[in-house]
Amino acid sequence: MLDNDRTGNAAEEGDTDNRRTNAEYRDEAMRRMMETAVRIIAERGASKLALVDVGRESGYSHSLPNYYFKSKKQMLLNVYTHIIDGARVLFRNWAREHIPERIRPGLSNVQATIRTYLGLVQSDLPSTRTMNILWSEAICSMPELLEVVRPQNRDFVGFFECQLRTGIQRGEIDPAIDVESIALLIVAALRGAATQYMADPERVKLQKLTEAMIDLLNRSIVLPRKNV
Repeated sequence: MLDNDRTGNAAEEGDTDNRRTNAEYRDEAMRRMMETAVRIIAERGASKLALVDVGRESGYSHSLPNYYFKSKKQMLLNVYTHIIDGARVLFRNWAREHIPERIRPGLSNVQATIRTYLGLVQSDLPSTRTMNILWSEAICSMPELLEVVRPQNRDFVGFFECQLRTGIQRGEIDPAIDVESIALLIVAALRGAATQYMADPERVKLQKLTEAMIDLLNRSIVLPRKNV
């Protein structure tokens, strides 16, 4: 195990020979602490997260998280951003492995994103649970988290709005639909499905739920195939 208190303060000491080592140590420590925080929140909830536990359960000193994050709020903000950044990579990798056909902008991308989002709920449950916990607590007990949750939520809805409009331009989607409302409904359905699965994973069959959601969406917004 590293001498964490000494290494954690080495950057302040200005040791030129160790700058690269300190930078590498910081990146590794941040990654491990983020992963530990995700696990703790998934298992115990955000209210039970303590910086000292994150340090100790990551294999470092109890004081190191406070040295890097300064406060529990800042750690939670970093955790949420860490999950979102990681989700982009997970989305690409999951889609590449499970969706063999080419994903094009428009309806194809809407359907692929639904499949990928719900597929990752099952394959990456800790981060999914943590993201939903933080999202829920941001609108009730921890409104300070809204500064990162709200922009990300708007981006997610905006993504579907963009893809729906592209589908309309391509002649795949009915131009009479209310794009903003449909995009919000898709996001709400995805989050609701994830919550239902986490609450009762034995009863909720995500694959069947995914196909039902896509079928319902297709019946609601897709133009007849002859017009595609």
